[in-house]
Amino acid sequence: MKRFNKTIAVILSVIMTASLLIIPAFAADTEDDPYAKLKEGVGYVAIGDSFTRGYGAGDNWQNEIYLNDSYGNYECRNVGGSYPNLIAEAFGLYAPDDIRDTDAKLWPIAHDAVSTAYINDLLGLDDGFRDEEFTYDESYMKERYETDLRYFGDPLSLTLDGTAAYGQTGEVMSVREMLNNASLITIGLGQTDVVYKAQIFGLNTLDLSDTAALPAGVANIISLLYKYFDYWKDAYPLLLDYIKENNPDAKVVLVGTVNPIKNATMTDDIAIRIGNVLNVIFDSMNSYTKMCAMKYGYMFVDISDVDTPSSVTQMSIGHILSISDPIEYALVAHPTANGYRQIAERIISAVENDLAKDSANAWGRIKLFFLSIIEKLKAFFAKLTGVFG
Repeated sequence: MKRFNKTIAVILSVIMTASLLIIPAFAADTEDDPYAKLKEGVGYVAIGDSFTRGYGAGDNWQNEIYLNDSYGNYECRNVGGSYPNLIAEAFGLYAPDDIRDTDAKLWPIAHDAVSTAYINDLLGLDDGFRDEEFTYDESYMKERYETDLRYFGDPLSLTLDGTAAYGQTGEVMSVREMLNNASLITIGLGQTDVVYKAQIFGLNTLDLSDTAALPAGVANIISLLYKYFDYWKDAYPLLLDYIKENNPDAKVVLVGTVNPIKNATMTDDIAIRIGNVLNVIFDSMNSYTKMCAMKYGYMFVDISDVDTPSSVTQMSIGHILSISDPIEYALVAHPTANGYRQIAERIISAVENDLAKDSANAWGRIKLFFLSIIEKLKAFFAKLTGVFG
């Protein structure tokens, strides 16, 4: 009997020792590439507007992005200094110069004036709003919208006349394919939906020289901001619902927004701080985005205090609107290169923390699994001992 008990003790000792060896070995395997999960599927999809695209982030951004060729804006999508590019570098994701490179692990669907409505159009989601109705009157924007639908749109996406469906070219993935198979998704949307629309329909229609009409004009801008904010609050969750339903395992980061003109006055002569008026709506947008992150179990990254050009504090809205050179406008109305780095660092930190939680949870599950086996074996051998005792 003593020999039998001794045999049982030896068996249990071997099992426990093996488990102690297996668990660390498994952990070591998972740490060989801590970012391996982010490289699964298509990798990283970055959706957003000019802030995501990196407008003004690098020395050559203008040539990299806007010199057209047969593929319009889909060559040279890896914009140096943009936060998606910096994130891809940090996580070891392959960022191509050509959107047709199927080995890529960075897929930016981002350029100036991309809105939530715009992305919903590409996905074929009906949010009750055709995005070209407000901003695609300018020829280059209308052409870009149609090109996006042609290259990235789902067959459910409607053409501008609302009657026919765009098919895919087959040369690049549709936005649906990208989102359905992404491991990491960052979404930086909202400014175009709310602020840019108010600029197009309100601010751009103001006669800044007509001081008597300015109070009514400012009131109209505020009214438009809230009108478009209410629309965006309905459209934004449609995109999040789509991702949650079709790719529930993706790491998703909802990126807040920043007011780069918060200190700008109305005109050089009228010291009404119109930029401060926008702070209220930006705060509301950030609060709503954070609430959505909590609701969907996504990460939220606050960028409201990232570095923006100090020169803006010395400019008026009238001065900014009068800037015709796109490079100068980019350097005024967007984060600085350091600002983009700050955004990247915050997203990287959030994702790393989330991956660490996953690793800790996995370790805990494995440990509990082995412990449960040991307890069951103890109980089994205890019964055997009783039978032979």
